[in-house]
Parts: sequence; structure tokens; C-alpha cells
Amino acid sequence: MMGPSPSMVRLTPTPRSTTAGPVTFIVTNSGQLTHELLVFPLVAGGVGTRTVGADGRIVESSILGEASKSCANGAGSGIIPGSRSWSTIDLRPGTYELLCDVPWHYAYGMYSTFTVT
Repeated sequence: MMGPSPSMVRLTPTPRSTTAGPVTFIVTNSGQLTHELLVFPLVAGGVGTRTVGADGRIVESSILGEASKSCANGAGSGIIPGSRSWSTIDLRPGTYELLCDVPWHYAYGMYSTFTVT
């Protein structure tokens, strides 16, 4: 199964770091596809190294939080183009991986690191 073109997916956190404690992620989908933002602890292999299954998705068992509900807080079925979602997560110091797990988006590079000091 083919997914979207690799050039059509990008995740750019601004800022790329913050201090420990409650962190509110406000996600704006400025693209043409539905997306989501998931927050995970960084795995030992580094950013972008999670295994992608045959369905184009990763295992989400270690998720810390997500913003994936259009015009609302928390988990949902995706952020539609032109919409926002948000989520507040209590984060300790460390490096985290932000990613989109809509099928094939992670495989095509829709991930980034986020640092908490």
C-alpha cells in the first residue's frame, strides 16, 4: 500500500524546548491532509527509529499524550486541515519524540524531537 508523498508531511515544533512541568501543545494543521500530534519518550535508537507496521503505523503503547481532535483538547480521529487541537502534558526533563501516526506519516518523516529542561 502506498502512502502520501514524503514531501507532503512535516512536523515543526515552535519552540523546540521548554522547562519541566505542564506543557501545552497547541497544534495547527496547515497542511492538506488530516494529522495528529503524539508525544512519546525518545527511544534508545533515536528519533525516527520506531518500527512501522504493515498498516503504516507504530505501536502507541508508550504514548504520554496526544492532540488529535479537531477544534478540541486531547484524543480524537485526527486534526482536519485548517483546524487546531491541543493537549497539556506534565513532562519531566528529557528528550521527547513528537510525531504523527496517521498511516505512513511517521514512515515518511513526520516526527521531531522536543527537549524539556
